[in-house]
Amino acid sequence: MNSTILQYVLISTLLTSCGGFEKDKNSLLNKPDHKDLVNSFELSRDQAQHFQEQVVTPESLKAAEEKTQEKSTKKSKKKKNATIEASKLSTETAAAKSIQNTHAGFNYPADYPQDLKDYDNVSKSIWEKFKPMFFQGEQSIMAISYLGVTAGYITISSKNIVKINDKMAFHYYARFKSKEAYSYFYWLDDTIETFIEKSDFLPMKYSLIQREKKQNVDDLELFDFKKLKTFHWYKRVKEGSNKEEKIENYIPRFSQDSFSALQFVRGLPLHKGDLYDFPVVTRGKPWLLKIEVMGEETVSINGNDMKTFRLKAETHFPGVLQKSGDINFWYSADEYRNLVKFQAKVKIGSINGELVEFKPGVLVK
Repeated sequence: MNSTILQYVLISTLLTSCGGFEKDKNSLLNKPDHKDLVNSFELSRDQAQHFQEQVVTPESLKAAEEKTQEKSTKKSKKKKNATIEASKLSTETAAAKSIQNTHAGFNYPADYPQDLKDYDNVSKSIWEKFKPMFFQGEQSIMAISYLGVTAGYITISSKNIVKINDKMAFHYYARFKSKEAYSYFYWLDDTIETFIEKSDFLPMKYSLIQREKKQNVDDLELFDFKKLKTFHWYKRVKEGSNKEEKIENYIPRFSQDSFSALQFVRGLPLHKGDLYDFPVVTRGKPWLLKIEVMGEETVSINGNDMKTFRLKAETHFPGVLQKSGDINFWYSADEYRNLVKFQAKVKIGSINGELVEFKPGVLVK
């Protein structure tokens, strides 16, 4: 998936390295300096204010949950009253009213692209099957190997809930760091974050920071689903080929970003034979991710047998890469549904990721 940490693993030429896991683990988990890219680009005042992260206290979280419950109760009563009212109308009038209610508040802009409407028609039914899963405090560490040799580690974690634009947001964080011994040849230390609105699991803010031997990249994506738009900023500093761009583009109503998509699939039924097509927005451009559930498999993870769901993802990278291919993902077949393994073919051999350490979190409802 373009612009994800996994993606940068796929396109990097990883050489052999050595070193103990505990030493590399400590280096991986050392907290890097936090950099909010909202402060790194020239955003409008409204955007800068709306997309700043705010710490959420237990009291404010409880108040927000009570407010959400209150809205849900009012919505249920309103729906019940609407059903009673519709029963009094003729069949034809009631049908027309039902269609009107279904599309209420979902009017597309006049210049909205037809292909994005088509994306919505395909993915809407998938969202109806989705049930959010967020385990606060969860942490996974995966070893990344190429040609059978471990080249680095990824940690993926679920942070504390934050507030963005007065809305509660799930915070997912990942960091990919090459092994220490590998730094003699090529070093990288990349972080990626996504903030997903708690109420509807739509992405609000995505950021990627690459710090590598040969290039530095800052990549920021802000989502406005009321306007059905994404606002993307990108800056790359690389000897001989610096690049900056800003993109404002329409997006599908039912979208994920490149990182949140990995979390979104955890909340799907994952029955053998299921096909899930849903749009992903990468660097300001939407594309359709196609996932097929291959079925349950027992695989060896860190020396232990584990029941998993195997998913085959068909990717079509937009933008500069212009590549497509399949990646296989294995998610645990338990209450956590966490990513435990992935495999992607490259020109020579394949890139593999395997879980080496997992710390469960607490389910947030």
